[in-house]
Amino acid sequence: MNKRRKVQEKHEVFLVDAFIAWWVAKTGEKFRVISRPHPEPPEAIVQSDERTSWIEVTDAFHSDEWAQDLYSNATPEEIHKPMGQGPYMDMDAQMAKRFASLLKKKLSKNSYTETFKKYGHGILLVGMQSPWFNDQTCDMMRAECKRTDWKTNQGYFSRVFISYSSLNQLTFEEWKL
Repeated sequence: MNKRRKVQEKHEVFLVDAFIAWWVAKTGEKFRVISRPHPEPPEAIVQSDERTSWIEVTDAFHSDEWAQDLYSNATPEEIHKPMGQGPYMDMDAQMAKRFASLLKKKLSKNSYTETFKKYGHGILLVGMQSPWFNDQTCDMMRAECKRTDWKTNQGYFSRVFISYSSLNQLTFEEWKL
């Protein structure tokens, strides 16, 4: 296993657990993790009194350089490779395009077929990884998603949520296509 995979797995576990806590507080539906399949996907099989589902986690980084900065900083025994000084322009547009592309790729994947057959529809969590993420970014993401052709969506996910930091707290928001 590469060094970054351990960091990524910890991040995925954290995000699933944070989402479940948020979901319980928001809806009262008490999901619990019954399995964390390896190799995945998905990151978790979850169950409540009402249903069994599954959760897949991915991250939308505003750039490959930002992803490398974050992962190299968090990975023990790896030299931190910080993102350059800039200047940076059109960051919201860049994030919107990368998000729509990532979302289309995830919704179009056939690798969820067996999980879908066994557990039904899943939940997709997309971590928004941008130091510039704000309401304007979301507006541009919505506009980009409206321009995107979703015909290849396999229908494996019943819901998509984005996660982001707001007032130094992780929050979730349902994303409608």
